[in-house]
Amino acid sequence: MKVVVVGGGVAGTAAAWAARRAGAEVVVVHDRAGASALASGAADWDPWEAATGKHALDADAALLAAALGYLTDPCVVCTASGVVRAAHGRDRAVLDLGPLAGRRVAVADITRDDWDAELIARALGASAWARTTETRFVPRAIGFSAAEYGSSWDLAARFDDPGEREALTTELTKAQGEVDAWLLGPWLGTAPGVAEALADRVGLPLGEALSLPGGAAGARFESARDTALAQAGVEARNEKASGVLHGDRQLEVKLEGGDRLVADRVVLALGGLLAGGVRLDEARAGFELSLDAPVMLQVDGQSIDAVSTLHGVDLAAHGGSFLERVGIATEGAAACGEPLVFVAGDVMADRPRTWLRALVSGLAAGRAAGR
Repeated sequence: MKVVVVGGGVAGTAAAWAARRAGAEVVVVHDRAGASALASGAADWDPWEAATGKHALDADAALLAAALGYLTDPCVVCTASGVVRAAHGRDRAVLDLGPLAGRRVAVADITRDDWDAELIARALGASAWARTTETRFVPRAIGFSAAEYGSSWDLAARFDDPGEREALTTELTKAQGEVDAWLLGPWLGTAPGVAEALADRVGLPLGEALSLPGGAAGARFESARDTALAQAGVEARNEKASGVLHGDRQLEVKLEGGDRLVADRVVLALGGLLAGGVRLDEARAGFELSLDAPVMLQVDGQSIDAVSTLHGVDLAAHGGSFLERVGIATEGAAACGEPLVFVAGDVMADRPRTWLRALVSGLAAGRAAGR
């Protein structure tokens, strides 16, 4: 059994991993950063504003999440603008404020345009969570220069170097005083393990605020993904897929470079509209997949492949979250009417676009494709 997975985000990684565990020969094709590489470091089941409690994950989901550097226990995290919120899981480098309730948390004060420790500490301290738990946040200056690093990604890459981590350890140790934990910006490495190494050296709980798009959490995901796929024996090709065709009892995945990959099953995990997997066709005022494939697009249970009015799809009729719900119509994990094509992640129609749902849907698609 040969399976080709199109997409290298959380869903595509999960699909490839599960299909390989089912005994299939697996190739992953992906060409650019998608939503997973832009992740904040929080893992949710539902959009966080609508979170309703813990959702149980099976053993495979928990195992793969751990391999990708994520913990899947409920936690309390914060953003770099001082917003405190609950999450169903987190990147290991992100600080869990939950166990620190009622304690004193130092906010690292360094010179950067995108990080104002005094304002962040004030906002965190004024949050309902901090007031209820009597948790205090205090800015604490450290003798460390970071103004020359243009982006948080560049600064995070600095601490992949063990020597730079040791220098930061020294400064944090000198500055900590009467505090119980350290909160830093999203700077703790572009590879997994940096935050844990620092915490061990400093001797206090230590972690990041959530990343902005394109930050350290996404970089760590890509690093962990590449390791997990390689260890599973999955081939990865950094190329763009342009189409999926029916062949003689098999499928063919066309690559823009001219190659064609023959497969018994194909998993489409190429992201939704906001990640580029689905796009607006301006010429016909409708929506289309970013590659040619024998699938149907829908939203709210209605097909949107064909446009029924001169003005195209009536966006207002579908509500404000319409763009997040556009995707491929599915029957379970399979594309409607296409038993050899499976679908996972944000490209599935009418599903919440969250990290944990992408993971679980990817596992389901991979298991089905690998049978």
